Amino acid sequence: MLVSLLKPLGLIFLIWNTPLASISSTHKFYVSTTTIEYNQKANSLQISAQVFTDDLERALREQNQELRLDPDSNQVLVDQGITTYFKETLKFIEGKTELEYHFLGKEYVKDITKCYLELSFKKTPKKIALFNRLFFNLFEEQQNIVHFKNSTKRNSFMLHKKQPTVTLSLAL
Repeated sequence: MLVSLLKPLGLIFLIWNTPLASISSTHKFYVSTTTIEYNQKANSLQISAQVFTDDLERALREQNQELRLDPDSNQVLVDQGITTYFKETLKFIEGKTELEYHFLGKEYVKDITKCYLELSFKKTPKKIALFNRLFFNLFEEQQNIVHFKNSTKRNSFMLHKKQPTVTLSLAL
């Protein structure tokens, strides 16, 4: 009888002593969504990447332990960290040439950070390869959804560690 009364107390003790961080703010899905639209008039790719803020902060803190993603932190330092991280993990390649793009800014929406990028072309390539390895170094289960739109087509792709690359056709 006493043992059956102590079991629930043991469970309460276990729950009480479990750190809240391990229960609360983590999410169970490891996914990012990158939307890429070819703007023929501007001759550019307009790119937005939606990522979980805690994942991005974790990735940035591997470079700099002091970085925090919140409105009160040093935004210049945060933007530099995001730029560096994206240039390491999100690449656009034409032939054997890596194409330069620019980080335009970010915004926080609840637990998501939306990052805005632009890749401008002098001469529009017919095809480019996209390497999207966002958070592959952090999570085995990471998946990166890519939505691509040019003036005639819309395509969606699911990228993961075994398939981190997709070819995007800009030809109309």
